[in-house]
Amino acid sequence: MTPYTGGNLGDWAIQEAAIANIKERHPDASLTLVTMLPGLTSTLHGVPSVPIGRSGQWQSEPAPTTDAPEDGIEQTLVVTKKSVFGRVKEAVKSTPGMYAVLKPVHGALWPVYGELLHIGRVYRFLRSVDLLIVSGGGQLDEYWGGPWDHPYALFKWGLLAKLTGSRFVVLSVGTCDLQSKVSVFFIRRALRLASYRSYRDRTSKELLKHLRFTQNDEVYPDLAFSYPNSAVFESPAQEHDRKVVGVSPIAYLGPGWPKQDSAVFQPYFVALVAFVRTLIKRGYSVVLFSTDGPDRAIVRDMVDVLSNEKGLDVSGKLSHPRTHTLPELFAQLRQVDYVVASRLHGVLLSHRFCLPVLAISYDRKVDTYMEDLGLSEHCVDIHDIATDSLVEAFEALTEQSRSIRSTLRDINDRCARDLQRQYDVVLAQGENREAS
Repeated sequence: MTPYTGGNLGDWAIQEAAIANIKERHPDASLTLVTMLPGLTSTLHGVPSVPIGRSGQWQSEPAPTTDAPEDGIEQTLVVTKKSVFGRVKEAVKSTPGMYAVLKPVHGALWPVYGELLHIGRVYRFLRSVDLLIVSGGGQLDEYWGGPWDHPYALFKWGLLAKLTGSRFVVLSVGTCDLQSKVSVFFIRRALRLASYRSYRDRTSKELLKHLRFTQNDEVYPDLAFSYPNSAVFESPAQEHDRKVVGVSPIAYLGPGWPKQDSAVFQPYFVALVAFVRTLIKRGYSVVLFSTDGPDRAIVRDMVDVLSNEKGLDVSGKLSHPRTHTLPELFAQLRQVDYVVASRLHGVLLSHRFCLPVLAISYDRKVDTYMEDLGLSEHCVDIHDIATDSLVEAFEALTEQSRSIRSTLRDINDRCARDLQRQYDVVLAQGENREAS
């Protein structure tokens, strides 16, 4: 279960990692993703997907258990909707003037109908589910959509899992923005419903210390460190003196972001463009890439500015390949020597290739990640950014690149081993359904 649309490549890597590790331990397991765009995620990952909320097509669901009556909760709601609300709507529409008056009421009530129908489908679906995993990412968060979006979804799915006897676990998640009392209410109850909880960093756990029942919870690395087939991340065997830099801009507080602040975004954009210009003038080749949909427009804008700049020859020195899929991203990361990125998994997945990364941090989670790895000196704040400081930080990164690569090899091995232990524990415990 994840608030994932198929566009964020960090979430893609997390779900692929979880799927592969489950299959490794339980080859005959039947897997279903619970996502925001089930049609797309089903295609991308090759497993059935169902919608996390009331919107989205229900791609597939397991056959009903033998004790699931045909006139169960879902069918009851459908029949009620058609027989009662349908007749009322037709009656109102046939009365002149009344439909225009009552149309706003219908618009307000329709989401309630949809939510009740979704609850029924989820209940029926979970009756055949042994284990429901909240699989990684920054899921303890209200920033994208508010308290009635993902905080509510976590509570709803956790509660229905408990009612149906499905084991509910929360695996290597991050704690992000939880400001409203409603969000805290939903998250507290969702976490309490879980039989196992772990967090991707110690700060995420510390932010929940007011919830005393979390004190003994575990801290494990981000699930992307358990991505299968470690050969994917092997660096070229030969030594070379290449100068290729991957730069991944972010749309933070700019176009495509839920909240916008040009006083933050514009200085960042200008500084990053000037930084890339400096790299090109110093003989570097620059590959601009994105790891999420909103950032693609920023990549295009940077290309337009740099390509049209007088006196700057970008021919053969600036590229912006398609990186809409994880394999496309990996193909580009294998071609670069250094990375400058802001999104957490833009940084983390580059580290999986043992690439030295200059992180332009826009959020606490990036600061925490770099600090936990002992690489905080290679992290700068997006809110206080200038071209000169970026160039200086990049020069320090290149000077220490050999030791950074060695450190990253050890980190990757350690994190992978830790996550293997967590999968062993959780999946061994998840073999039998809990009593309802």
